[in-house]
Amino acid sequence: MNIQSEKFNACCLGAALGESFGMPAEGYSPIEVEQKLGGINHLLNRRENDTFHALPAGSTAKQTEALLSILKASEPLPDLQNFAFNVKNAYNQYPGKWPKSTTFPWPPFPDGGHYSLSFAVPAAWQLAQKQVDLDGLKAWIKSLEPVSEVWQQGVWIYLRMLDWLFGLMPSDFSHTDCLKNLTQFIDEAENLFPHEYKIRRRMQLVEPLLSDSPERIIKACGNVSSHAENILAFTGAVFFRHSNNYKNALIETANAGGSAEAASFYVGSLLGALHGPDILPQNWLSELAEKDRVINEAERYRKIVSV
Repeated sequence: MNIQSEKFNACCLGAALGESFGMPAEGYSPIEVEQKLGGINHLLNRRENDTFHALPAGSTAKQTEALLSILKASEPLPDLQNFAFNVKNAYNQYPGKWPKSTTFPWPPFPDGGHYSLSFAVPAAWQLAQKQVDLDGLKAWIKSLEPVSEVWQQGVWIYLRMLDWLFGLMPSDFSHTDCLKNLTQFIDEAENLFPHEYKIRRRMQLVEPLLSDSPERIIKACGNVSSHAENILAFTGAVFFRHSNNYKNALIETANAGGSAEAASFYVGSLLGALHGPDILPQNWLSELAEKDRVINEAERYRKIVSV
């Protein structure tokens, strides 16, 4: 397996592991994470409450099921119809992984859309392998209707980040280049899908705080609410702050509460895409219930699109 293939697998596995780590904090404030869970520094159970079913430590939830459903719907790029079919099958098979109030409207984004930003993962892999170009990806995203401009912009920014990280040696990572590229990707997204500036505005609020306390970043991101712009801004900030340390990145992310599953999922995916499997903590990975399932689906996808 070549380095880029290892990075793709690590992106998917790092995302699933991240979600598993952040899962117990979903819906809590940072204060509640500390009071109810004693803070998070290892994989914990998710407790039963009015919103969520109980899940044992090492479980994954809807973010990982969405990613697996997206990969299954990708030949080579995902479409909404196939994704909807696959994700509903996943819900029927694993209902405990979703919030108790889950419904599937059209488009099939039950919590506002951010959980399906993983449409970017197979797209970034195709781009990194030079099996599709930017014009082809522009046409693909524009063909996905009906979706919001924020969702389109978010998928574009996320896939461009992943593509950059897939092709980068970790030793060549630069915080200056990270900010420069992110600004470029936001510019591209707004030019492609115009008249929506939520992501840029949120990023502009967060950028001056990158060296500040986590508390100020959390507040600037609306307490890490479920809106895509908040998830992306917080994810980008944590990745920037902890680009060489998976454990520290996930501990900061999970203890922020809010949409901790999603934020931890995206942080984990970016770190896996940059570093490959070596950055994933083996003691955490050994507890991940869906480890083999995630690896098998990632490898199945790569084999299909390489034919």
